[in-house]
Amino acid sequence: MTTSERLDRPIVIVTGLLALIGILMIYSATHNQAAARTSQHLMQSGWFVCGLIAMYVAAKLPTRFLQAITVPAFILIIAVLTFTLTTGAVKGSSRWLRLGPVGIQPSEIAKIVVILALALYLERRRPSVHSSGILIGACLIVGLPVALIMKQPDLGTSLVFGAILCFMLYWAGFGILELLLFVSPVASILVTVISGFDWVVWTLFMLSLFALIYAARPPPIISAILLIVHIGVGLTTEPLWNSLHDYQRLRVETFLNPQSDTLGAGYQIIQSKIAIGSGGLVGRGLLEGSQTQLAFLPEQQTDFIFSVIGEELGFLGSVLVLGLFYILIVRGLHVAANVKGRYQSLIAAGCVAVLTFHVVMNVGMTTGLLPVAGVPLPFLSYGGSSLLTNMILCGLLLNVWCRKYEY
Repeated sequence: MTTSERLDRPIVIVTGLLALIGILMIYSATHNQAAARTSQHLMQSGWFVCGLIAMYVAAKLPTRFLQAITVPAFILIIAVLTFTLTTGAVKGSSRWLRLGPVGIQPSEIAKIVVILALALYLERRRPSVHSSGILIGACLIVGLPVALIMKQPDLGTSLVFGAILCFMLYWAGFGILELLLFVSPVASILVTVISGFDWVVWTLFMLSLFALIYAARPPPIISAILLIVHIGVGLTTEPLWNSLHDYQRLRVETFLNPQSDTLGAGYQIIQSKIAIGSGGLVGRGLLEGSQTQLAFLPEQQTDFIFSVIGEELGFLGSVLVLGLFYILIVRGLHVAANVKGRYQSLIAAGCVAVLTFHVVMNVGMTTGLLPVAGVPLPFLSYGGSSLLTNMILCGLLLNVWCRKYEY
């Protein structure tokens, strides 16, 4: 092995290109805004420099060091997430930790820590990876930070951890049918909400679940747990729905019918689709998008940066950006599939899961295909914590590739 091998060039080049495109689009998105906000592209540039340093350091860390710091880092991030809940709310949520003039979002760093913790856990329990105990243990590792992040509240970030858990379990050897059973309670919730809490629809869903259980033939204890969970879902979904914040319910309702409140909850999605559609083939040009420059879309430099790309760079620019993401994700999968060490492979799989989920969710919500969930677009959306985290994830991919012959 080893660290003397060159860093993977496609990952380095694509990461740099995406981040630079992000800085350019943030500049365009904030160009006509108040003076206090026009420096955001400069702040993002500073975070990019820090991210390059962090990516290089992450690429060079020895595997044994990563394993040694995993448990202390997990304990620390749980403590920090707990402390964050007591530091006061910003824009109605307690997500940021102030370090002087800099704001850090611990939930972003938690993604890295959970990937390392889950990789270490699954690697050390390889002989019994299909046992129900291993599944419960993996859920606890992910569930603890998710519970704290949900309390902030931050639904979008919480969903990312579900993607990490499912994909890393699949990469560890769990079958598709097993994972379908695993995520079936989430599907049950969605079916119940979308159907308007119709018990007939829920009963039909349960019949489908019985067929899936029969096909997958999980251990009896898993079957029993699933049935208990689904019955619990049927009894508690409506009360839980009513307990959500108004904005969270509005996001789901708006996704199902954005035209129902064109000046309220549906405004963001409608304006985003208008911006993307008005870009045409080649776009209106940098600093020339009417939707962007007149700020019809709130916070367009963060979660809706893809709308800015679609309007000002057009279909071809959007395809270019998505193509870069495709190269990065495919290269990440190549790294995960072609390293000898199981631990390293699981880390790479977790990194790919985060990047893929963010891209699919963000592009889906800006085009109206998925509900708005507050998920930023990697490397492009404004946000120092997000950019730093994504560059560290790429650094871990580079680390794994440099040590592809290690066991």
